Amino acid sequence: MPRCRLRFVLALAVVLLGISSNTSRAQSLHGTHAGVRYAYAYARHHDLDLYRSASDIGRAVRDGDLVRLKPNGHYTLHRVSYPYVTPTTRTFVERLAGQYHQACGAPLEITSAVRPTRRQPANSSPLSVHPAGIALDLHRPQGKCLMWLRHALLTLESERVVDATEEHHPAHFHVIVFGEPYRRYLASR
Repeated sequence: MPRCRLRFVLALAVVLLGISSNTSRAQSLHGTHAGVRYAYAYARHHDLDLYRSASDIGRAVRDGDLVRLKPNGHYTLHRVSYPYVTPTTRTFVERLAGQYHQACGAPLEITSAVRPTRRQPANSSPLSVHPAGIALDLHRPQGKCLMWLRHALLTLESERVVDATEEHHPAHFHVIVFGEPYRRYLASR
C-alpha cells in the first residue's frame, strides 16, 4: 500500500474511532483524549493549517482563510490576542451570541480564538486545534446564562457540529466548530 494511502487510512481510522467515542461522550461537556484526537484528525483530514506564528495568521487573514471577530452588541472579546477564526466559526459565534444575548440579556464573552502553535499555553495539548482557527474559548457565565449556554452547547454537540468542554481552571467553555457538518446543519434549518 502506498505511504500516502496508508496515512489516509490511518487518519480515517482515527476519525472513525473518534466519532464512536465522541458519540458516547455527547451530552456531558466533559473533555476526553478521544475527543481531542478526533478534532485534530478532523483538522488534518480537512487540510486545515495549524498556524505557527503571528505572521502565518496575518497571511491567512489576507488570504481569507481566517476572518476577524468583530464584537457587537451580542458578543465581546476579553483579552483575545488573535481575534481571528475560520469564516464558519465566525458564523457560529454570531449565531450563538445572538441567541445567548436574547436569552440572557447580556453579551457572550469570548476569551480566546486562533492561537499560533508557538504561543500555546503550557497546559495545552500538542493536538490543540486552536492554531487552526476552529476552536474558541467562551467565558463561563453564572446562573440562568450558564444553564442556557450548557444546554445550547449540548444540543449542538448532539448534532455533532461542535465539540464542547466545560473547563474549570480557568472557568470557561472550550468549543471546537466542525465546519463542514456545521454548514450542513445550517443548510438543513
